[in-house]
Amino acid sequence: MERLLCTSVAGTDEKLNRWFTILKIVLFCMPFLYLGYVGIGTGGASLADEGVLQANPTMAVSFLSAMIQPYAAWILILSQRRLQDGRSAYAMVNLGVLLVAQLMMMSTVGVVGFALILWRCTKHTGFGPLAALRQIQPRRLFAEVGGSVVVLLLAAVCLFATVRIGALPV
Repeated sequence: MERLLCTSVAGTDEKLNRWFTILKIVLFCMPFLYLGYVGIGTGGASLADEGVLQANPTMAVSFLSAMIQPYAAWILILSQRRLQDGRSAYAMVNLGVLLVAQLMMMSTVGVVGFALILWRCTKHTGFGPLAALRQIQPRRLFAEVGGSVVVLLLAAVCLFATVRIGALPV
């Protein structure tokens, strides 16, 4: 158990640090990219206009999903710090929960980015998110993974709304 909790990964792998940086930048830019996409797609109409969001509720869900991404990037920064200071098990659980959240939000960039980072971290630590979940202390779980759980809950809202508006067949 001590070996799992005290493994430092991110400080030694330059490629992993590069992937963290790229994903953080992309996730932080997602709201701006989405606003540019909406501005082009609606002919310059703003999101404040009621007609744009009421005419296409899928846009509202995509807007919410894009606004969650900077928070996911901030949790990614915290996960990277946990990897560097030796709390690899907590970082692996965080990354696993964030990957599930990206799947629920149907963010291709997020899914690919988190999957690559999780794969690389699994390769270096020698354990995956499920093995890490079995090894961490239950009383510290919410303190370490609480931010990812919030992202997961917001992603569940996005998935529920997508199903309700009929954009995703069940």
